[in-house]
Amino acid sequence: MLNTLKKIIISLSFSLVLIFLTSSLSFSKIKITDLENTIHVLDVHGKRYILDKSVKIKTGDYLKTKNNPAILILRNKTKICLSDNSSLKIKIMQFDKERYKINLDFKKGNIFLSVPKNSKNELNLIFSHYKINNLKDEVIISRQDRFELLNFNNKLKLNFKNKKNYNILPYSYAQIFKKENLVKIENATNISRYTNKFLKGCVNQIESLKEKKRNWNLQYGCVTENGKLVCGNRYK
Repeated sequence: MLNTLKKIIISLSFSLVLIFLTSSLSFSKIKITDLENTIHVLDVHGKRYILDKSVKIKTGDYLKTKNNPAILILRNKTKICLSDNSSLKIKIMQFDKERYKINLDFKKGNIFLSVPKNSKNELNLIFSHYKINNLKDEVIISRQDRFELLNFNNKLKLNFKNKKNYNILPYSYAQIFKKENLVKIENATNISRYTNKFLKGCVNQIESLKEKKRNWNLQYGCVTENGKLVCGNRYK
């Protein structure tokens, strides 16, 4: 009888520790270092409030702009810009071993995300049935009548629900059907129609985007000419 009671106590203690650890991971919070314009919040408890720098955002928070665009900068230097009438949900906010894991579910409008390349944190972006894992650098996504994506420096890999992956090249624009099929990828040139939806100062790289595209195409390589190996910068 005594052994049975001990087993029950040990089992209950283990369960309580597990619940505590799971809860602490699931509801980790992150501090806001900068904020411009109004962002409305609805949390998992049904509480509604206006976001400010004294509030930490957490798992389950639903963020929304109304009539004006807004900028949100997190402690890990991740920048989130939302156009007016845009919304996203924080599906996961976990802090473990000195790094954050954040899953953002983009719901509506236009979003610009900037994640430092040297960031040790993991940011995953979900929109419709697509997911971008461990985003670094910058991307703009528009979710309105159709999905549109503007990629900056790094190659992006879109993970689709049918396990099919699409590679999005640097400095390119992609259009996605509502049926969730990628329809075309082309060079990003006329992109002011995206950037003017955000507050000034959101997109810093836009001025030199065309030049960066040219530089990315100009790559070092070697070819054989007349039986000789010739190396140098070439457009690819």
